[in-house]
Amino acid sequence: MKNNAVIKVVSIQNYEEDEKIEVVSVGTFCKEEGMFVATYEETELSGMGDTTTTFKIGKDYFNLIREGEINTVMEFKRGHSTSILYNTPQGGLALQVKTRSLKIDINDLGGKVDLEYDIFVDGKQSINTKLMATIDVKQN
Repeated sequence: MKNNAVIKVVSIQNYEEDEKIEVVSVGTFCKEEGMFVATYEETELSGMGDTTTTFKIGKDYFNLIREGEINTVMEFKRGHSTSILYNTPQGGLALQVKTRSLKIDINDLGGKVDLEYDIFVDGKQSINTKLMATIDVKQN
């Protein structure tokens, strides 16, 4: 059963200087096929309006899926690197993503994911990102 949830995402990107984006949205949260799934609509504040973001959270992995104006599937697992395609209205970017750290504390009532990863463009590190997602289920 899907529950309403308050989903807070704080993202700190270190490029030339730290850029912090904090978004609080109402979305849904449920358990599906052995993993937790949280879904919410992005806002213009995040720069990704008309985009739905879904988190698929397992015991040792975190997948971030965006569909709409922005399209991508990012898979995070501690110590792993993945290649992704990040599609925007301006075009697509082929990126490499390396997970530095991943901490997951989640249950049926919500929880927290702390993630740090590096994005590489053309083999060169360009952005370090820290993402903290907090999910708070609102009992129906």
